[in-house]
Amino acid sequence: MVSLRNFFSIMLMMAVLLFMFQFSQVIKEHESNYDVNPYINDEEEVSGKDRWEQKVQESSYRVSYDSKTFMVYLGDDETDVYNTVHEWCGYMKYDLAVYSDADGYGIDEEHMPRAIFVDSDTIDVENELDFFEELTEYDVTIIFCNLPEPEVISGNQRLMQLLGIRGVWDNDVETEGIYTFSGFMLGGDSFYKLSEEELEEEMQSERKKQDLNLHMPWYVPIGGTKTYMIGILDEMMKDLEERNEYFPAAIWRHNIGDSELFLINGDYMNDMTGLGIISAMMYESDSYALYPIINAQNISIVNFPGFADENNDKIMELYSRSPSSIMRDICWPALVAVMENNSYHPTCLMAAQYDYSDNVEPSSKDVQFYLQQFKEFNTEAGLSLQCMRGGSLSDKLDRDESFYNGLGLRYVYTSAYMEDDGLAKLSAEAAKRPILKNLRTITGNYGREKPVISYYNDDVTLQNCIIYSDFHTYSDNMYLKSVETALGYNNIYIDMYKVMWPESKDEQWENISEKIVSNINTYMKPFDKFEKTTLSESDIKIRNYLNMDYSTRREDNVVWLDITNGKDSSFMFRTHGEAISDIEGATYVEVEKDTYILYAEKEQVKITLKKDRGLLKYDVENGG
Repeated sequence: MVSLRNFFSIMLMMAVLLFMFQFSQVIKEHESNYDVNPYINDEEEVSGKDRWEQKVQESSYRVSYDSKTFMVYLGDDETDVYNTVHEWCGYMKYDLAVYSDADGYGIDEEHMPRAIFVDSDTIDVENELDFFEELTEYDVTIIFCNLPEPEVISGNQRLMQLLGIRGVWDNDVETEGIYTFSGFMLGGDSFYKLSEEELEEEMQSERKKQDLNLHMPWYVPIGGTKTYMIGILDEMMKDLEERNEYFPAAIWRHNIGDSELFLINGDYMNDMTGLGIISAMMYESDSYALYPIINAQNISIVNFPGFADENNDKIMELYSRSPSSIMRDICWPALVAVMENNSYHPTCLMAAQYDYSDNVEPSSKDVQFYLQQFKEFNTEAGLSLQCMRGGSLSDKLDRDESFYNGLGLRYVYTSAYMEDDGLAKLSAEAAKRPILKNLRTITGNYGREKPVISYYNDDVTLQNCIIYSDFHTYSDNMYLKSVETALGYNNIYIDMYKVMWPESKDEQWENISEKIVSNINTYMKPFDKFEKTTLSESDIKIRNYLNMDYSTRREDNVVWLDITNGKDSSFMFRTHGEAISDIEGATYVEVEKDTYILYAEKEQVKITLKKDRGLLKYDVENGG
């Protein structure tokens, strides 16, 4: 039995503990400044007015040779292939000379381009063999972005020799998959082939993991070539390592004289997947590659949280909880766990409400909770500007602005989500909306045919989402590896609207969350060395990237990098078996074998390489 004295002692102790915990929480909330956006850049913003301007000269003009190193494109400039080449040249700071036919381009051996891109769909390569054979006499890289029809190739021995083809074994073979060799694009080798178990699942599923084009002409390259991508045939799999040169070649390289020719058998250059392929080919064409990257890995959690208990009947039926409870008590802890485990700094692009026609209005009861959570878990709050159900963009913004202003918070929103179809209307709306006056960057799921990053206007950048978090196809993976190789950038798209308005079992949270965890843990791991950023942090990097210029040169075992207007820039540095022994003006981390991220600290960087780790340049003669 507890004495009265002990009882009062226990009660006093409990009261003190309660006071201490409650008081510490009050202090925490008071001092945390949860309603202040910590990702606002206090320094003077880099403006699109100072962006690097690419010179694109059409065939009616001669190339301005006083510019820095340039590229040449031969073909129609209104094709998807041209868009990819043009975008890549702009990102890598190359001017571009465009010629609609070979006759328009006069070879000037004193001023050869860094590379020549050929669109064989719009250039008659067969009838221009004299021209291309003459090109091979110069030290220039020639990239055939696609190839003539197999019937044309098989009927012309000179053309086969030019393209490095020993034989055409089939004009159209259906492969079982695609294999990319390691050392080409970042992320290691990739085996894009379904197992028997996956094939059975694929037949039952509406969403197909195997979405690559598996039909291709069966070209067998000549001896001495180097193959980077092949089609897979089951009956030949046991000989993959020993006899891969007999598999249908998708991307390969061979040398004629002083020239290196890269051949692409397929439509891989028809969208921005081609960015990383070009970067990888340029790396393979020289003793090193050194080019700027964004160095940003984002996760955009779109339409989270929503502050209105909409679709309540359906959510109660599925989970026996209200929508707000599902978000707060189930979805958010799961999202925090995956972000914390992978060190991501996500951006939550909040939706005040989803449906503007159901008379269910947003509530302010959870706003403080989420902003405090965002502050604690290194998360940025942004705005979802997409009107999901009912009403126009203007109506949505009227009601959203009224809701957010009524909260009395100081939070300044600099990031937003808007799909492609709403961008045209956004400028007029943003000009008259106080809530959007500080908007600095917009993210959206714009598709592979659009630029990955760009300026929307001089004050706002666009950041494309690269992949979905809950479904990952083979073409998604190839696109991811390509963009990481070219730009060191990723933006993972998580859409919480479909979780709150599920149309199938696949869109229920227990299934969505499982796929999010699996895909992030599996497909993002090779790129862990890149920086994890919020959209506002990524915006700063994108501005620096789009505005800067640079040049590189090599003298024996020393590589020099000179940077203009490139504060805090990052670069990708790739070698062929050489390691960094010393570096001045930058720090670095190794991403994978022979691949480094450089963090420039000065305008000039000096990199000294070890000569004893391998050849200074791969063995061109033997195709190594």
